[in-house]
Amino acid sequence: MKKLAATFIFLFIAMVLLNSCAPTKQDAMNYNDKIIKEQKKIVQCEKEFINAVKENLVKGATLENILKELSTQVDESKKIIDGLEKFDKKTDFKDAALKFIAAYRDAVDNEYKAWLKNLKIPDELVTDEVIYQEDELVHAINRKLDKANNEFLDAQKEFAAKYKFKLTEK
Repeated sequence: MKKLAATFIFLFIAMVLLNSCAPTKQDAMNYNDKIIKEQKKIVQCEKEFINAVKENLVKGATLENILKELSTQVDESKKIIDGLEKFDKKTDFKDAALKFIAAYRDAVDNEYKAWLKNLKIPDELVTDEVIYQEDELVHAINRKLDKANNEFLDAQKEFAAKYKFKLTEK
């Protein structure tokens, strides 16, 4: 009887210890917040570039500097996300964030740079072809980043559901 009681006590203690090692809901929320913080930084830099273009406030070198800021932010955010540990021995959400960042890296290196090149053309030299190219670049950017964002949001929703926390807009 003593052996049976000792076995139950041992199993109970083992279960408590194993459960205490699992990440908490708050741990998951904190991990989510770290990733979202970096996502928001990238999106904010992109908005600054888009707003500068829309408002036609700046041309040439200044737009180039704003795009460099976006590029730098993409690199910094990637480094921070790369440095995150696995969460609950999994990298699904982290991988989704890195895929989102990779889409921005690709857009900055390709479509945004091409768009910037077109934006630098003096107004008197802008042709219908240049306008068409700009429209195509903008659509390509939107398709690429919308897809990346939707995939990231799906991964975030799965992460939140798994760890039982509600996503809120901050």
